[in-house]
Amino acid sequence: MKIIDDFLSSVFIDKIINENKELLYSNVWRSSLGWQKEIIGSCGTVLIRDLSDEDKNLLKEALIAHNLILESEKIELVAQAYLWNKLSYIPWHSDKDDDDSIRYAATLYLNNDWDDNWGGLFLYKMEGRIFGESPRYNKFVFNNKNYEHSTTILGTDAPIRQTIQLFWKKLS
Repeated sequence: MKIIDDFLSSVFIDKIINENKELLYSNVWRSSLGWQKEIIGSCGTVLIRDLSDEDKNLLKEALIAHNLILESEKIELVAQAYLWNKLSYIPWHSDKDDDDSIRYAATLYLNNDWDDNWGGLFLYKMEGRIFGESPRYNKFVFNNKNYEHSTTILGTDAPIRQTIQLFWKKLS
């Protein structure tokens, strides 16, 4: 697991937050209702929208700048904005795809303020122990070893938790 604080410029994060607000009532969103049964659990709904190619290029540049991928590497990148509503969470799971040995996954946290009492903590299992990360602004959590992971449930007093979710595979 690699944790990076101050992953991107605040200008980019503000842009995504503003787009999320402007697009909230548009038809660009889909929901977690279509996720695999083992990931949904009895979860509250998560709204999901794809980010633009321009945004994906900026995120790929950040992955390169932080030495998470090589500039020469060809990857297939999925980048999405997530809005986590009250009572949403993800049960323990792995991000391994059926058609590959590993699919890399990462989360970038966007909320300026977060109280850990609201929930939404990122948990992962490593060497028989459970570790946790608080969803702090501009923190990037990169699951580079495909550790089993989950998020804790958002409380009923929590604001919408905003993240960018990245998934990528190396192409040959």
